[in-house]
Amino acid sequence: MSNSLKASPTGLEIVDKARQRLGWTKTSTARWWQDAHTSKATLRRFWQGDHIQKEIFIAICQAVGISNWETITDLTDINTDNSTPYIDWDEAPNVESFYGRNQELLKLDKWIKNGCKLINITGIAGIGKTSLVLALVDQIQSQFNCLIWKSIDNIFSVSDLLANLLNQFNLPLTADINAASYQIINYLQKHRCLIVLDGIDNISENLELNKFIQQLSLHRHQSCIITTSRKKQNNTEINPKIVANLALNGLSKTEALELLNSRGFTGKELGISALIQLYRGNPLGLKLVTPLIQSMFSGNVAAFINQNTLIVGDRLRIVLKQQLENLSELEQEIIYWLAIWQEPISFARLQTHLIVSIDPAKVFTEIIELEQKSLLEKWVNDYEPSFTLQPLIMKIVTDELVENATHEIKNCTENQDISYLKILRNHWLLRPGTDDIAGEKIIKQLRESLFRIYGANLPQILKQILLLLDNKSPLVIGYIGCNVIALENFN
Repeated sequence: MSNSLKASPTGLEIVDKARQRLGWTKTSTARWWQDAHTSKATLRRFWQGDHIQKEIFIAICQAVGISNWETITDLTDINTDNSTPYIDWDEAPNVESFYGRNQELLKLDKWIKNGCKLINITGIAGIGKTSLVLALVDQIQSQFNCLIWKSIDNIFSVSDLLANLLNQFNLPLTADINAASYQIINYLQKHRCLIVLDGIDNISENLELNKFIQQLSLHRHQSCIITTSRKKQNNTEINPKIVANLALNGLSKTEALELLNSRGFTGKELGISALIQLYRGNPLGLKLVTPLIQSMFSGNVAAFINQNTLIVGDRLRIVLKQQLENLSELEQEIIYWLAIWQEPISFARLQTHLIVSIDPAKVFTEIIELEQKSLLEKWVNDYEPSFTLQPLIMKIVTDELVENATHEIKNCTENQDISYLKILRNHWLLRPGTDDIAGEKIIKQLRESLFRIYGANLPQILKQILLLLDNKSPLVIGYIGCNVIALENFN
């Protein structure tokens, strides 16, 4: 018998079912090739039906619980030289596990089979965009003779991206963006390629990027480009049969329960449904909070829920804060108001609280922009739509608001200048028209933050700020007086 083996089509189906039971992807679950003492590249060759070393073949099967590896093998055509497609997955990340998304995978597969040239997958950080594409590529890579995965973490311009692709295709390098684009399009016309551009919102040149992506979708070719982004791309004028957009939401309850089962929960715990809803089925959020529930609350989900808080791990906090960077001044003001309200607020009501009168069309445009960036949730009733922040975003924005307001007050007292108090001027931190605990949340957090700095001197500091308001116009003061008095009177 040869010292190399390959899997039969039937054998691959058996292995496929075994890995699904474990929640593993075909090639991106690091534990698989680590348990088999091999590499990701070898695991990919296994799935392509290539011959691989016998010992590794057996280890790959055993890693997913298949001991009778002989039933997986295909011992025919041992000497056949099977040509394999050009595949470069070096930049594809590893994933710990993958659950559900069957409907999304079916939809994406259908789009590709129907000739879709460009697919944009968007959603909030941690929602599973990259994991979904990895699972999709696992399924459809045999339909292409060229597969390239580009992670945009270290590519900061369109020129860098184009040069990277030109180099990948062994095409002449050029500094001219248009010339480079047409070279790439020409290549895609001659070769059926699947190109994944993961995280394109890391490229700052939005206009040039949109131009390049539109060129890819408008020209006739036989390839498909998949992008992932936290912001929806502006391509409404392009044929939807050629360009498709998938806004990725959280896992369904059933899918989220599968994930939680893999992390030691039965799914019958009191409060488990509330936990899934609290995190809106965000896979990364659920993965990061479950160890805390197990260690701090001994697995008691209801006890965690009763804390009335949202835990955001450092890993998720970093990517969510990245999503909040580079917001316009008005976008920043809007999300702070939404964090203050903590519940859906209508466009008309939001408009009335802005300290400076702004064209309603401008405000509405910024709300749409925030929604496209996957930061908002929209609630529709019989009267008009209302908006609020996604819970994870709500937590990050609230903490940021308190931190920045604390810093502004510190600067104001040190310099005796109220111009530093931008947040307190533009926002009424005690939710307007409320006297409930939720409405006092930010005032409470801010007072606690200030007390850690000033201690027993805090009342005197607040009185000093009120004195600085004397003889100032109402427009200059804004909400400062109301906020300082609320901080004084909070018990």
